[in-house]
Amino acid sequence: MSHNAKCISRGFVILALVGVPNAKDNPHVADADREYATVFSHPDSPCAKESTTFDYEECIGKEVEFTERHLNAFLEAVRGIVANEYGATAGIKPAGKVNELDLLNNADRAWREYKKNLCELEFTGFDGGSGASSAKSECEYRVDREYVKQVADVISLKILAR
Repeated sequence: MSHNAKCISRGFVILALVGVPNAKDNPHVADADREYATVFSHPDSPCAKESTTFDYEECIGKEVEFTERHLNAFLEAVRGIVANEYGATAGIKPAGKVNELDLLNNADRAWREYKKNLCELEFTGFDGGSGASSAKSECEYRVDREYVKQVADVISLKILAR
């Protein structure tokens, strides 16, 4: 099975796990699954065929924008899943239960700071050379995709634990 097929199939796991008892009650599950599949509909190295630095930078910039847009939509759907499960939209917090929506939001803020610093570190390693902006964009693309996988894995494991 190809890498992209494995990634897409992981997204369908979310739908299958949440979907059995809750799919009709939770419209966010299909949204999360669709956004996950969309992120991984593009290859790991989407701009490998570009022959000039300018063309490569333009291509990878568009890929980063595409991925970030769908990553954000994926996270909104996951927030909807978590909020619906625990009544977070109504402000209900089960006694002794950590608010998972707060944890997700805290993790997201921390992850975005991590991404910024990691990719800036990669950028500075090029010391302003012609590959610097490409390296930063490649890092953002790679890290965004990894983050989508990590959140999907956490949500799938959380659901399996029930």
